[in-house]
Amino acid sequence: MLKEALFALLILTMFPSVAIAAIYKCTVNGQAVFSDEPCGKDSREIDHKPAPAIGGRFDTGTDAEFYEPEKRANKSNSESCSYINSTRLRQLLVQNKITRGMKPADVRRSWGSPSSINTGGSSIQWAYHYPDYSSSYVYFRNGCVSDWSGYYRTN
Repeated sequence: MLKEALFALLILTMFPSVAIAAIYKCTVNGQAVFSDEPCGKDSREIDHKPAPAIGGRFDTGTDAEFYEPEKRANKSNSESCSYINSTRLRQLLVQNKITRGMKPADVRRSWGSPSSINTGGSSIQWAYHYPDYSSSYVYFRNGCVSDWSGYYRTN
């Protein structure tokens, strides 16, 4: 008796029964709903096949729609500046320094508002004039610092 029970248990564990249930699709409040029972007047049974045991695709033979993220717009000029680590940027601002790749807002935070702004062609020049007759110039190309220079008066 014990042998027969163990044999039956072994058979059941080796060959599990596959229950194939019907799947129904209907629309509720504008949303597709799937259920194992008819869920509304527009319910329809979906013809489905069991998934392959090894490999294969689950959507074989269906009209599956695949999600594709939206294409990003081209970067604006201010986004094409080279990356400056936030710690490095804070150090520059505290020291009132600038570096290539900074954005105009960062230069303004570091050096303040310019005395004048000159535009021409593809570059922009910010001029800083100081009471001791010294001057500093910052040059922007494509919205990023490309260079800077200074004139210091000697007595």
